[in-house]
Amino acid sequence: MSSERPTRRLAAAFVLGAGLIGGPAVVLAPAQEPAPPEATTTPAPDPATPAPPPAPPAPPAAPPPAAPWTPPVEPLDYLNDHLDDLDLPAERRRPRAAKPKRERKPARAETAPQRRGETAADDAPDPAAGERSGGELGGTLGAASQAAQIPNFFIGQFRIPPFLLSIYQAAGIQYGVPWEVLAAINEIETDYGRNLNVSSAGALGWMQFMPSSWQAYGVDANEDGRKDPYNPVDAIFAAARYLKAAGAEADLSKAIFAYNHADWYVDSVLRRARLVAGLPSDLVGSLTGLAQGRSPVAGRARYAKRAPRSTARRGLRILAQPGTPVVAVQDGEIVRVGHSPRLGRFVMLRDAYGNTYTYGHLAKTARSVLVAKEPAGAQAPAPGAVADGPLATPLPDPAPSEPASAGTNRTDDPPAPAPAARAAPAADLAKERLFANPARPRSLPSGGRQQILDATFALPAAASLRSYFAGDVGLERGQLELKRLFPGRRVIAGTILGRIGSGTTIAGAPHVLFEIRPPGIDVPRIDPEPFLDGWRLLESTAIYRAKGPAAVASGSIGQILLMSKDTLSRRVLGDRAIEVYGCGRRDIQAGVIDRRVLATLAFLSASGLRPTVSSLRCGHSTHTSSGNVSQHTSGNGVDISQINGRPILGNQGAGSLADTTIRRLLTLQGTMAPDQIISLMKYPGVANTLAMSDHADHIHVGFRPTAGAGHGMFRIGLRPKQWLRLVDRLGRIENPAVRKSPSPHAIRAAPVRPSLRPRPPAP
Repeated sequence: MSSERPTRRLAAAFVLGAGLIGGPAVVLAPAQEPAPPEATTTPAPDPATPAPPPAPPAPPAAPPPAAPWTPPVEPLDYLNDHLDDLDLPAERRRPRAAKPKRERKPARAETAPQRRGETAADDAPDPAAGERSGGELGGTLGAASQAAQIPNFFIGQFRIPPFLLSIYQAAGIQYGVPWEVLAAINEIETDYGRNLNVSSAGALGWMQFMPSSWQAYGVDANEDGRKDPYNPVDAIFAAARYLKAAGAEADLSKAIFAYNHADWYVDSVLRRARLVAGLPSDLVGSLTGLAQGRSPVAGRARYAKRAPRSTARRGLRILAQPGTPVVAVQDGEIVRVGHSPRLGRFVMLRDAYGNTYTYGHLAKTARSVLVAKEPAGAQAPAPGAVADGPLATPLPDPAPSEPASAGTNRTDDPPAPAPAARAAPAADLAKERLFANPARPRSLPSGGRQQILDATFALPAAASLRSYFAGDVGLERGQLELKRLFPGRRVIAGTILGRIGSGTTIAGAPHVLFEIRPPGIDVPRIDPEPFLDGWRLLESTAIYRAKGPAAVASGSIGQILLMSKDTLSRRVLGDRAIEVYGCGRRDIQAGVIDRRVLATLAFLSASGLRPTVSSLRCGHSTHTSSGNVSQHTSGNGVDISQINGRPILGNQGAGSLADTTIRRLLTLQGTMAPDQIISLMKYPGVANTLAMSDHADHIHVGFRPTAGAGHGMFRIGLRPKQWLRLVDRLGRIENPAVRKSPSPHAIRAAPVRPSLRPRPPAP
């Protein structure tokens, strides 16, 4: 029996992944055209949701989706028969049965200081690290977390450059194409951008478009003013657009055949897509969060040479000129600012995914930073209006009359030519306690910390935004306010946190010590170099190009899904099409709401479905009626009581407003796919939809808590030693080259100028 269990686990993991391909994003009918109704089945009781009363009313009928696309044979047999695509050594053609292992204490390298002068306080990511071992959520998720462990087999054979994961998923959601299919096409056509030679038939770029097809279906996905087939963002979005026009929602195989007229091509794409779909969601989610970032040094820099090592590298020394600023690699919260023997002057930043970034050996740290104000009402569309351009529902593209790609990508070919929001309610009437010196140890926990965080300073008249940001963050001077850099402060990616000096040098060169610690219990610091390389490639795609103050109120669905958490917060708070109650607005401003929840609200608004939020974290009970911890507690859940101004109560069932909304939510995929969508309707064959009798007046959308989300105490996903194994694997993946300037094949795109037009009446 022991030899069968790992095999069954691997098969189960593959079945779950393969379901992504045949999931609702492909087979569900459009939200505006629901399928014929069919009686729903009674769902099994879910431990995370309240138990129904003894005599629940019969739920309305919900139209079922079409039969999902599943592998033609047993998943494990299919995987073993096609492992040649993974370039496995002969001795590893079949997953080995894992031997039962005893529970062992974490290795010394992962839990205890290794170097002279290093202390436990230096190694801890934040002062509240002791909370990782327990808390109100720890016991609830214990059993589930053990079942969510990732087999090492998938880590050892991972081959996709991580910086592409978020691009595939955003393009797939916008155009209703499985992101795994986009990854498979990219692998077949150019080996993930590593072979950009022109094909024998003249196809070119990252996704090998024929020039005529690019003229018809090219996309300026990063809004840099050009549709460039050699830009991975533009090319991947264009491929998704082409497949949608070719009818991918109705017949995926036919759409792939339209892309390249060859039966072998269709079989190869589907085979590789199934293999990608077999990747555990926790593995993809962990990498997606770490793969989105910016370089921590704003200027010319290089890495220090690696010394011969006997253990894994846990930090990277980045050499640069004295005075070079170090910046926030992600939107996030300042965890610690201080000094220690090992790190010298340092700053610690934690992002929305729970990853902690440490900047050590700094000459000085910033005293003040600029933070974004709540968006003004004038920036948001008026009620009942929708933006033209990216936010408006575009006319469907004509079906393609010629293939997107043709020929073979030959390695002997010559290279391609050088290429206004509702005001927040008043605070509760209470006497505010003020301190003359709020930073004193006794004052901090009694209101001093909040006093420091709330204090605003006048921005000097002659001060330039360049003194506080590296690059343009898309905000004007009037949208920012100056506040003290202090633990608990939320900062925008690109904010200058400190500067490199000559106090600490390597061979005479000043440097900053940069470290990354992923979320989770006992997770060690990991080698940052593979992620830094990916961040530089992502910046080369111009995906972070600032679009000015209107960026918060514009952007396509794909761009919304690529936004950072703070940008999404400003967008949700500034969008008058999204109604959020006062206490919930404060939750969003405080940064305690999951990024996926914010993206879901913005996604619905951009889809023409104006949500009214009735519950986020604030105002919701900690536990459900069944005694389980609510998803609202960790900021991972949202309740929607109205759509387009019409209540959910009385609008459930086949073809109803709730049905339209749920079907739209089911098009989310990858890391954005909700864990639970609860209403009165259960969709047969769709595991994340639940019918609960106490959800007659709202739709609950919840996401599975991830390590670091909210409390950072969950044992979900990668185990400590697996992080070291994964980073070693990523270091062996050859990264492609990404052009920093438009190629000669780029064509100009019409500038996006959002204008307002009346929104069509609600159904």
